[in-house]
Amino acid sequence: MKRVQLFLLVTCHLSLLGCAGSPHPQLISPSEGPPSRRALELFQEKQIATLHFPPGIYTLSAVDKIGYYYRAPRKIREGGAWLDGGIFVSKRDPRKLRGYVYRVGTVAHVGNFSHARYHFVGEDIPAADH
Repeated sequence: MKRVQLFLLVTCHLSLLGCAGSPHPQLISPSEGPPSRRALELFQEKQIATLHFPPGIYTLSAVDKIGYYYRAPRKIREGGAWLDGGIFVSKRDPRKLRGYVYRVGTVAHVGNFSHARYHFVGEDIPAADH
């Protein structure tokens, strides 16, 4: 029975982190990217499975063909480990946000941040009112 539980735990964990984005999103300079959305503020901690994304200002740091990557104000906590990561914003639908972390040299998109309390810095109206 323990083998089945271990198998299910590993399978669940891999499926959660298996949605990878670009292996290496391109770093961008402050003059690139969406002009009015250089930073995003997350109002409270957001937890996705065992990942804890801190509240604060996430700064635009990279872009790929599908979206923008906002780096967290500090590392993402997973148990006792600390990971680089942040919030991904889709180019197609800027209201669609996901967390991301770097694992094994690639980006793994995790969870759904669309209903978290956040706003793009510089906008008068919060992007989400939850």
